[in-house]
Amino acid sequence: MNRQITQKNFKNEVMQKSGLIIVEFYAHWSGTCQMMMPVYNQLAVFYSSAAGFYSVDVYNSPELKAQFGVTELPAILFFRNGNLVDYLAGAVSKNAFITKIENLITGI
Repeated sequence: MNRQITQKNFKNEVMQKSGLIIVEFYAHWSGTCQMMMPVYNQLAVFYSSAAGFYSVDVYNSPELKAQFGVTELPAILFFRNGNLVDYLAGAVSKNAFITKIENLITGI
């Protein structure tokens, strides 16, 4: 399941959690974000037992956007045990996204 988070709860929901957490930074006006959102939501359901999925609206949380140096949308950040371990930016294929998740789950 994909949940919205903000600066207020980011630390508790992402930085202090163990395991794999995937965070999408997006903007409603972005066509690329609108294109990627269904893929992100589908993978959030499919991988719900292996990872936590969250979304950050960059206009509601500009501090987080700046903190993580997000310059291209959507930006998908992968955290493991509170540490940023990888990311994807812009339009990526569903297969590339799946490969990234699978590699992080299996530790490759």
